[in-house]
Amino acid sequence: MILVLGTLITGCGNKQAQDTKTPANQIAVIDMDKAMQSHPKYSQLMTLAKQVDTLEAQLEAQQLADEKAQIANLTPKISESEIDQLNKSFEQEFNTKIEAKQDELNAAIKGKANTFSQTLSDEMNAYNEQIDKEYQPQLVDLEIKLKKVDLKPEEKTSLEAEVDKIHTKRSAALEEKQKQLTTRMDELMAPEKAALEQELQAYAKQMNEEMSKQIEAKQAEIIARNNEQSTPSATASSEADEIQKQLVMKQQELEALQGFILQNISEKTGKVATEDGIEAVLTNVAVNVSAVDITTKVIAECNK
Repeated sequence: MILVLGTLITGCGNKQAQDTKTPANQIAVIDMDKAMQSHPKYSQLMTLAKQVDTLEAQLEAQQLADEKAQIANLTPKISESEIDQLNKSFEQEFNTKIEAKQDELNAAIKGKANTFSQTLSDEMNAYNEQIDKEYQPQLVDLEIKLKKVDLKPEEKTSLEAEVDKIHTKRSAALEEKQKQLTTRMDELMAPEKAALEQELQAYAKQMNEEMSKQIEAKQAEIIARNNEQSTPSATASSEADEIQKQLVMKQQELEALQGFILQNISEKTGKVATEDGIEAVLTNVAVNVSAVDITTKVIAECNK
């Protein structure tokens, strides 16, 4: 008897073939999946398969744990408190230097403001003198007229109103000039303030870059010191090796049992085929054929 799984099982009869075609009543089929699942040792096979799956999952989990442990051992050692202390120290130094730079720039812009203010103040004084030259003679003339003793009440009232009008015009002119000078002061200081802000930002950026390098160097120093003081841990787990050994044994046991079941089914199929005068048995037939199904008989033989 020869077993060709998935294709053909031939019987053990000694009858010689006289035709190239096998008679339909001498061909049988068998459902190997059904025969396997009905075999008395199939439940044992499934138990082994589950054990293999469990061991594979345990091995994967243990290997992952070992990998994480190895990464932890290789990770540079520096505590959160050391990092916080280091950052606070450099942050304090950074703030101190920025404040000093701000004071320096504020002093420079204050000097610029004083220069502009003096120029505009001189212009305001000159304008004030100009306004006085324009309105002072009128006021003096009105004051002289008001001192006359023979003034009628209505004339005095009119002159006083004229004085008030001139004072109002003078104050309005001076106020308008002051607004113009204030606007010019803002215009003059705007680029100075922008330049100060840019210089301060550039200085802060430079300080950040320098201190970042200093922090990295200091952290590397702390890590090197901590790593020297720490003791190396194991880099591999014996548990993974043990699980691997168990898995190999279970896989071998599973393969052996599977081979035994297939061999047993093959032998029983050959026996049934011989007893029934069948010369060929097809397995895993995908389409309906004119052949007898001997799956039930083979199952019965396996369960004897």
